[in-house]
Amino acid sequence: MKFLQFYKDGCPTLGVVTDKGVVDMSAYPHLPQTMLALCQSGDVGALEGLDGPYLDESSLTLAPVVTGMEKILCIGLNYRAHAIETGMAIPTSPTVFCKMPNALAAHNEVIELPDAIEFDYEAELVLIMGEGGKVFAATCGNDLSIREWQNASTQWLCGKSYNGFGPIGPYAVEFDSLPKEGVAISCRVNGEVRQDSSTSDLVFNAEELVAYLMPRLPLKAGDIIFTGTPSGVMLGYPADKKNWLKSGDTVEVTIEGIGTLKNTLK
Repeated sequence: MKFLQFYKDGCPTLGVVTDKGVVDMSAYPHLPQTMLALCQSGDVGALEGLDGPYLDESSLTLAPVVTGMEKILCIGLNYRAHAIETGMAIPTSPTVFCKMPNALAAHNEVIELPDAIEFDYEAELVLIMGEGGKVFAATCGNDLSIREWQNASTQWLCGKSYNGFGPIGPYAVEFDSLPKEGVAISCRVNGEVRQDSSTSDLVFNAEELVAYLMPRLPLKAGDIIFTGTPSGVMLGYPADKKNWLKSGDTVEVTIEGIGTLKNTLK
């Protein structure tokens, strides 16, 4: 099944994406009303066979596909080719950092840039946790980064957590529906392909990441994990070839079996 969140009366509300339209879950108050509640219940079967009311997705203002989580975790250097392009060693254990909740943004949301220069994209598969350390769903993410802030310190937080610099969506799909051998992942800037890879290049897969994190940062339902980005980011380009993101650019992250996350920068 495929899910999204949209704003209704100013609040994120769960929608189920079907061929007939988006089922408005606010019509079923006895069932989960948000993606977080669905992650906590894990009862996807209760959502099968719902017959409307159907909404036209194009008429909706989408929210981040999950909200209200406790943790937003990120994994650095988790694609072999990306570690190589940055001149860093392939990690022997996951490199973990975080984003703050203010970084969340939705599909089609316009993201305002601060006073900086080195804005970079990072297409990422994002895991959405269920209960008991089980990955419930997956979505598209863009770990937008301000490289001069990131590289000013050994700690990456300031370069990763500016307002809106963690867009996710537009859809979440059940994780178990994705092929285990990997899915295609790409990033386009103004229609130009910048990243084109597969999650088969991950150093640590979803199961390995969860097994590593659970004893250290116990994962709760709704927590999300940005699993890392493939090669092709501006950070890895030679100095005379860098073409940083700028105001007016449109960035699209596409993941096979999930969809395309699109944001414009301002």
